[in-house]
Amino acid sequence: MMEVWIIIFLIIFMLHNLEEIIMVEKWHLETYPKVKNKIPMFINKELSRRKITSIGFAVVVFVLSIIVSALIFISVMTEQYYLYLGVSLPFAINIFSHPLQSLYLKCYTPGVLTSIVLIIPYYFLFFHQFYQTELFSLDSVLRAIVVIVFLVPAFFLSHKVGERWS
Repeated sequence: MMEVWIIIFLIIFMLHNLEEIIMVEKWHLETYPKVKNKIPMFINKELSRRKITSIGFAVVVFVLSIIVSALIFISVMTEQYYLYLGVSLPFAINIFSHPLQSLYLKCYTPGVLTSIVLIIPYYFLFFHQFYQTELFSLDSVLRAIVVIVFLVPAFFLSHKVGERWS
């Protein structure tokens, strides 16, 4: 059953990233200038210091997708599902930021549609199912947190690589 949840995750992960890739450059060029005074200064500083392009963002997604895919493959092959949980939890947390950003800025933000329509319902069902299995334990959550810690440098690396393509 876990494999089905993982396949669904991969599909919605891809669709969400495609929405962001398609929309991020247009949003940065057209919407960002209209809402930048609402964005906190430390984020604004980062957004205004560089040009955000769809190609650069696609490179970020590509690098992260390679790492995520490898971890998911290992997770399925070894049945060590804490690896999948470690990949999935940061994505789940990130997903809630999209609707919150749209509400705060009072505009569309890249990724909000797939977040609301696909990903939030997926996580509601997934965590309900996961919680009811023997896969959910303090040990699996702690191991997932270790995976998350190792993903943080990968996240920053992907952004460094993406900046070179922007």
